[in-house]
Amino acid sequence: MDFRVSREAFLRVLTHVSSIVDSRSTIPILSNIYIKCENNQIEIRSTDMDISIREFVSADSTKNGEATVNSRILTDIIRKTKKNSIVKCKLEGSRLIINSDNSVFELNALSADEFPKFVPLDPTNAFELTIPQIKRLFNKTKFAISAEETRYYLNGIYFHTIVNGSKTTLRCVATDGHRLAKTELDLDNTVNIAGIILPRKFILQLDRILGDFEGKVKIICSDTQVSLEADNFIIISKLIDGTFPDYEKVIPVSNDKLLQVEADPFFNAIDRVSTVNQDKAPTVKLQFENNNIKVMATSTDSNKGDEEVAASYAAEALEILFNSKYILDLQDVIEGDTMMLELLNQSSPVIVKDPKDTTSLYILMPMRI
Repeated sequence: MDFRVSREAFLRVLTHVSSIVDSRSTIPILSNIYIKCENNQIEIRSTDMDISIREFVSADSTKNGEATVNSRILTDIIRKTKKNSIVKCKLEGSRLIINSDNSVFELNALSADEFPKFVPLDPTNAFELTIPQIKRLFNKTKFAISAEETRYYLNGIYFHTIVNGSKTTLRCVATDGHRLAKTELDLDNTVNIAGIILPRKFILQLDRILGDFEGKVKIICSDTQVSLEADNFIIISKLIDGTFPDYEKVIPVSNDKLLQVEADPFFNAIDRVSTVNQDKAPTVKLQFENNNIKVMATSTDSNKGDEEVAASYAAEALEILFNSKYILDLQDVIEGDTMMLELLNQSSPVIVKDPKDTTSLYILMPMRI
């Protein structure tokens, strides 16, 4: 194996591929990345046995070949080489020789035969989305993914389609039991996804990587895996093997007290007032009455804060206790200048809507007063 490649192009691919590598893996080959040179094209792969990434980069090659080398060390070497330089890589026996300007490195190379194979999914159940569309679906819901490992089936985004006549809608839902986020997108073609759970790690990897691509991505779903392909990049992930709860049952249908408030003043008031409470689960009490929201917070060591925010609210007075972090997380997903809250009583779930985004809905569970 002998090739020359642009430092920038090489680093871009290495950064993507190395992002899932676990340097602490007890299986040495999984701390490596796979490199294959064939006909002026370099294939680079990695896997942690749950997620696999493959990406190609153009190069000027004089000899084909393949090997695996330590992911972190190779990526760090290329990152620290001179910008806009040409990197030369040559495999000599079990050593990968790397040249860049006046620098020379030798890395131990393990046999490529030991590296797990990469098996693309059957494209039967495939559809396309633009990168802004897929990023929006995930950004609207990922904040509500649970990090609690005991309820592993909540450690991802529930991904399924709803068919209504000739119309197919893709819906994404996430919940941690304290809040829920739901968003959807109408599709141009008919796709049947009965219901799969995309793992949190897969979502976060895409969040880091997709900004480097443009255009459309192809998504393929099977019963046990999902893949996403863009340009010369493909990522395959196992799905979470579990049953997502019936989220429709927790969406209230009788919340009859309506409130409208300007989003920024509301979030800013909660952010300011909750500063006095540095507890692990910071709480704020919201008092709704006479076109006004009173935001109140106290801490275990008797710190206090309160602030009033104007709102449109004509129903009976109500006090509800919330985790302030859960409210503030909504700041990143509310697009409009105003937001709507649909209330029932101090212990029932609250619906939060964004008038500018009719495709999304959020649920907040109150805390006990």
